[in-house]
Amino acid sequence: MKIPDTPFYAVTFETSITIPGDERSRTHPGHGYPEHTVSTQEIVIFKTQKDFTDWVVAENAKPHGKRQFTPIYCTPLKLETRVQILISPQSTESKV
Repeated sequence: MKIPDTPFYAVTFETSITIPGDERSRTHPGHGYPEHTVSTQEIVIFKTQKDFTDWVVAENAKPHGKRQFTPIYCTPLKLETRVQILISPQSTESKV
């Protein structure tokens, strides 16, 4: 997913994925790779404010299975990288 270069509307919400364990962890507890859950943060980016509003209205209209989400308005930052090299003569004074 490409993050837009211009300000945009989005929603973010938490999801989780269950990773099944391998056979060895089921037959020999404490060995192998056990089943575990990975939590993730997802973001849905909208091209227009209308698309964003329509999504929020539709999500809130669901009778069941509503996701807890956070609506956001993002303004991407512009970064500038500079490299500066200063060259100056060494001092010709002797230090005693």
